[in-house]
Amino acid sequence: MGRNSRGFTLVEIMLVVAILAAIMGIAVPKLKKSNSNIKSFMRELSVLSIEVRHYARLKNATYRIVFNLKGKEDSYFVEASNHAVMVKSAAHQKLEDEMNKEDKPSSPFSKVDKPLKQERFLPSNLFIKSVETKSHAEPITKGTAYIYFSPEGLVDQSVVQLTDGKDLTWSLVFNPLTGHADMISKPVTLQELEIK
Repeated sequence: MGRNSRGFTLVEIMLVVAILAAIMGIAVPKLKKSNSNIKSFMRELSVLSIEVRHYARLKNATYRIVFNLKGKEDSYFVEASNHAVMVKSAAHQKLEDEMNKEDKPSSPFSKVDKPLKQERFLPSNLFIKSVETKSHAEPITKGTAYIYFSPEGLVDQSVVQLTDGKDLTWSLVFNPLTGHADMISKPVTLQELEIK
């Protein structure tokens, strides 16, 4: 009697299942680790936001979180002024950026060591995709971005999108009244939040 050529043997099926299990065994932990890194960083920023808001109210000064978006080795730190400062509009900031170095007004902000002792760098597999604030018309994807905290406890309504550069993008949405930052497991924009 001839062998049936239409079906698979049990050995062939077991081999395919073993290969799929090995692939899943490699891919799933990497995906979970990346997801865990994003969540951990988002929690860190959320706590930092509450602390910065607290310091701004306590010191009666304007604070800001500064994000350096370099594409590689993105980082962030905290600056403060010694008094209340008005947030510059995008147009005003653009005019100031175009001025000669000697004509530019000096910044009222300087780095502080509380609540963040030093500049922090993102883990090597994470990047800040964009920082979107109410004071800028377009999301900032390169250069320097700021989220301001007023002495009255108000926060520049903002969205920070964080990505692993592959398939995961999360959003951190800063509430303008409480300073609390909510984690959302997908990319969102300020415009989308206003529609809801």
